Amino acid sequence: MKKFLIIFSALLYSACLYSDWQKINSFPVNYVQDIYISGGIVYAATANNGVYKSTDGTLSWVQISSGLNNPQALQCVQVISNGGSLYAATFDGIYKSTNFGANWIKKSTGIIIGNGANYEFCESIFEHNNNLFTGAYTGLYRSTNGGESWLATNITGMHIWAKNFTLHNGTIFAARETGNQPNGYFSTDNGITWNSLSSISVPSITFFSEPGKLFAGTIHGAWLSTNNGSSWLERSNGYSPDPYTSSFVRVNAVLVSSLKFGGSGIYKSTNDGILWENFGQGLPFLSNIDKLVIFNNKILAATSGGIYQRNASEVTGITQISTEIPASFSLSQNYPNPFNPVTKIRFELPAGVARRVALTVFDALGKETASLVNEQLTPGTYEVSFNGSDLTSGAYFYSLQAGEFTETKKMILVK
Repeated sequence: MKKFLIIFSALLYSACLYSDWQKINSFPVNYVQDIYISGGIVYAATANNGVYKSTDGTLSWVQISSGLNNPQALQCVQVISNGGSLYAATFDGIYKSTNFGANWIKKSTGIIIGNGANYEFCESIFEHNNNLFTGAYTGLYRSTNGGESWLATNITGMHIWAKNFTLHNGTIFAARETGNQPNGYFSTDNGITWNSLSSISVPSITFFSEPGKLFAGTIHGAWLSTNNGSSWLERSNGYSPDPYTSSFVRVNAVLVSSLKFGGSGIYKSTNDGILWENFGQGLPFLSNIDKLVIFNNKILAATSGGIYQRNASEVTGITQISTEIPASFSLSQNYPNPFNPVTKIRFELPAGVARRVALTVFDALGKETASLVNEQLTPGTYEVSFNGSDLTSGAYFYSLQAGEFTETKKMILVK
């Protein structure tokens, strides 16, 4: 058993070193505004260098910007695929590629350039029922023929810039981050006509749809609606000051969100935003974190400093069940034990400064199978759920490391 403890301690120390957010150094430029996954290919829209793609799981990247022939076309905000074609929203309008990005052709007929502007300034591209939508400087536009031409909807004017379209319960929502009214838009007729989203009191940046829940990221944190956007509850407790919430993903039943500008960072919540906890370990300050996506069991973040990634397995539903200060460290036996397939693990942290805590599961050969906790925690009693549904029956070990304290216990999975 002593030999096992030595091996586990070494592996656990290694996990602590390499399980924070890590920059994908293979990506050649810094400012990434969007990441899009299609057919196992990762596409990245950049602020000044057009579009890149990776066909080998982000190990290498190829720039696919032929046809984006001016600096404004290379300022790409968003990229999607539909009907075998790629579409890119750029400052120079909408571009289309029918050969996986080998070359692009401008497709902005009908999108008006506003007074005093030299370009279309398209902020978004979205598909619904084979119709395409974009939010440009002068309005919200729709295309029924694959981008060959665009029709203005009833939303026109200046500084429209509708973005991050999201379908929720039959309604399409579009964010509007500008300081002008309204704070967003919605359509109940598949995008033919649009209404002002007056029910939310601050400008919206993004939306995230789940059954019965619609989350809004705004210039003042996160908000939740359970009635299709008719009313909203603020869910920003635990965020850093000045939270511009820019993206959401759901990972292992935990909600993860990103903030940009002064409140920059990444946070997680186990209770739908009632309380947010820091999940940005390893990130530098980044003026923009614009998009979070899941790919190959990792979370990818599109940022002003490039693309960062973190193992999705590190998003866990840890719960602090008591703030009473324990007298000493302890790691309890999991319960139930044996288990199938879910068990709970409880541990206690005594008085002292907040410390880095790692709780890791290994198989009988010492191979890591799950990272349940890897973050700074304050003193108190915590409980973590572990789901072994993807594992085979047998003996497993779980190890707690907190400062100089290390303890390992055995548990049995029986299916």
